[in-house]
Amino acid sequence: MTTMKAIWIDQLGGSEVMQLIDQPIPEPTSKQVRVKVEAIGLNYSDIMIREGRYLQRTQLPQVLGREFAGVIDLVGAEVTGLTVGMRVYGTVNQGALAEYVCADYRGLLPLADGLTSDMAVALIVQGVTALHCLNEHGNLKAGETVLIHAAAGGVGTLAIQMAKAMGARVIGTASSDSKCQLIRDLGGEAINYSEGDWVAEVMKLTDGKGADLIIESVGGEVFLRSYREALSTFGRIIVLGIANGEPVQIGTNEILKRNKAIIGYFLAVYFEKAPHLVVEAIGRVLELVNNGTIKPIIGATYALTDSVAAFDHMQGRGSVGKVVIKP
Repeated sequence: MTTMKAIWIDQLGGSEVMQLIDQPIPEPTSKQVRVKVEAIGLNYSDIMIREGRYLQRTQLPQVLGREFAGVIDLVGAEVTGLTVGMRVYGTVNQGALAEYVCADYRGLLPLADGLTSDMAVALIVQGVTALHCLNEHGNLKAGETVLIHAAAGGVGTLAIQMAKAMGARVIGTASSDSKCQLIRDLGGEAINYSEGDWVAEVMKLTDGKGADLIIESVGGEVFLRSYREALSTFGRIIVLGIANGEPVQIGTNEILKRNKAIIGYFLAVYFEKAPHLVVEAIGRVLELVNNGTIKPIIGATYALTDSVAAFDHMQGRGSVGKVVIKP
């Protein structure tokens, strides 16, 4: 039987639960294609899934990984519009951290000439997230100030470039001087939250007003201080993650009196409820790439056999831009 390498978990936990195994190469159903994987995009959600902290329950056992790009090598009987040899990009609920993955053909996107598999996994999901948070959810206007937490990451680096192109002022937070320099290189103003009070710095930079829009993915005290102290009156805060795993409670009476909007963003709901809006946003993201407005930042590339190191690199806050894993 022909086998492939894959990253498998059969329990929840840290990187010690990740196993590199040999398993049979999967066979597609009638509405699936099989893709020989060229690149896998690592997202913080993959860490949360492994630890059982994601918004959707982790199914065990499973092959980890959700975002991939590669070449179709087998198609199901009912597949239309896609053929063997086509380069595609897609997402799955599980199974992408492997040499081959099967996916429903209706959720795959052909890769345009000039868009590499590495660029696709560094760009599409996080580019759509950045675009939605700034536009559809954040309603960012030219002249406004946007504060982006974890600004040196995959979503953050794309959001900085998009917000600058929209005519906004960008302030980004990060954990090191090198990450802050990347934020500045992309056109933003940077705050190293490991040194001093980041809220005081935000208020100093905005002459005491605060940011009009905050893109927040950390959670816990960072969310509370962002909402209560760093966000301007009539401002909007977009919650797109809880990376530190610290849940918080906030009373409706406080929301009522502050006149500040709290808006949740979860891309999986778009895939489930309105996939056409994802496709539309991808088109807009690719247009921004093609006209030179944005450029994906690939901060590190790991082999599939080094997936544990890739996960630890991201979880240890060492990553910038996108972390890519290659079989």
